[in-house]
Amino acid sequence: MSTPPTGRTARSRDEILQAAVDLCAERGYAAVTMEAVATRAKVGKPTVYRWWPSKGALFLDALMDRLGERFFLYPDTGDIDADLRTWLHTLAEVFADERHGQIISGVIGSAQLDTELAAMIQGKVHTALAAINRARLVKAQEAGQLAAGDPALYDDMLVAPLWYRLLVTGEPITSDYTDTIVNTLISPAPGQAPAAEER
Repeated sequence: MSTPPTGRTARSRDEILQAAVDLCAERGYAAVTMEAVATRAKVGKPTVYRWWPSKGALFLDALMDRLGERFFLYPDTGDIDADLRTWLHTLAEVFADERHGQIISGVIGSAQLDTELAAMIQGKVHTALAAINRARLVKAQEAGQLAAGDPALYDDMLVAPLWYRLLVTGEPITSDYTDTIVNTLISPAPGQAPAAEER
């Protein structure tokens, strides 16, 4: 994927992304083709392929453009409990939304067979943003708000249950469920004193 364009070209890019999202809502991710997106956006198919090498790459950009950092990064108000609840509530809303949930599961499914797309997800999303989230967890540990432990494991523990419900079981992803995840992570182990509150 190239650097996002500006001006008239940027408008064409936005129209292509919107066409992809709209078609996904109408037909389902699996039924959307690059040719159909080009037709809906009123551009040539080569234009679509010039910016995105595959359907998965196109929808990955659509997700990143429309959801933004609030979907990928923990907030930082200084209260890790509140921040994680806010973030997971946002994820729950996005995953439960039929349009977004379908795109997310479609992109992740495509990445299992598309090594280039998998590398994009790793580089643009996981590697770039996970380090920021893990630094936030370390900060909470240093403030006594989160027990000592591997922040990478904590990061996995926060999101893995949501992915499992979205991609495997199909069970509801609710704010109550995400609160349970945070409670489990934040609560001290038996016999361990609660984390100190930040003054």
